[in-house]
Amino acid sequence: MSKSRIMLINLAVMILLAIPAYSQNVVENEEAYLKEFDMNSFADAGTRIKDSTILYQHLIGVKWGYSISGVSFSQSNKHRQVKSAENYGIYYTYLHSLLGTMPYFGIQVGFAKTQMGYSHVNEISETEFTEDKQEYSAIEVPFLGLFRGDISRVRLMLGIGGFGYYIYDTDIPGGIPETTNKFGFGIMGQGGIAIKFHPVELHIEASYKYGLTHFCDPQIYSKDYWLYTHPTQLQISAGLHFNLGGKYSKNRKR
Repeated sequence: MSKSRIMLINLAVMILLAIPAYSQNVVENEEAYLKEFDMNSFADAGTRIKDSTILYQHLIGVKWGYSISGVSFSQSNKHRQVKSAENYGIYYTYLHSLLGTMPYFGIQVGFAKTQMGYSHVNEISETEFTEDKQEYSAIEVPFLGLFRGDISRVRLMLGIGGFGYYIYDTDIPGGIPETTNKFGFGIMGQGGIAIKFHPVELHIEASYKYGLTHFCDPQIYSKDYWLYTHPTQLQISAGLHFNLGGKYSKNRKR
């Protein structure tokens, strides 16, 4: 038998003897690999990214606004709206998580001084007329539910709720007429934007209010034909709010 044939036979025998050992080594390595990456291996391996949405924050601030007020009449009544820059107050805002899961909500309550009323138009002739201003000063307490979205240093806000008011003064000679209801309430909507310069925020907002109670006694002109009157107001406002701080949910990873 030639030497080359003997070498081939020896090589084949070595390969046959090495296959079982190699197979066992592969199985052991695979088992070790799988053992290393079992179901519990990634329990704490998630990417820990700080949640930028704070679940609750407290803000307190002041707001000033320019308003256009009027009264909605159920019957034809020539009147004009009145404008005023005497609208200001202090507000508290609580941004929080709805049911602990959706961090896009909040509430806002305020205590403000505002101007309301209308201007009655008296026609003297086709070209002449006079205006009888019915302007009042009132204390107002708004209460809103807020929906918000935070994008970096900007917060978009949309609110809906109600308000109550008390009329305490007027420029009308003789004071507040007996036919004017001093107490009232209504519904309101508000939208705006907040620019955050931590811890101070600049809020620019627009709101619309509609009174559900009668501004005047319905029987002001006739006991048979009632006149229904509801106060309205459109207001553009700007405010500075101080952020008192907030916390993240304990269940969220930082």
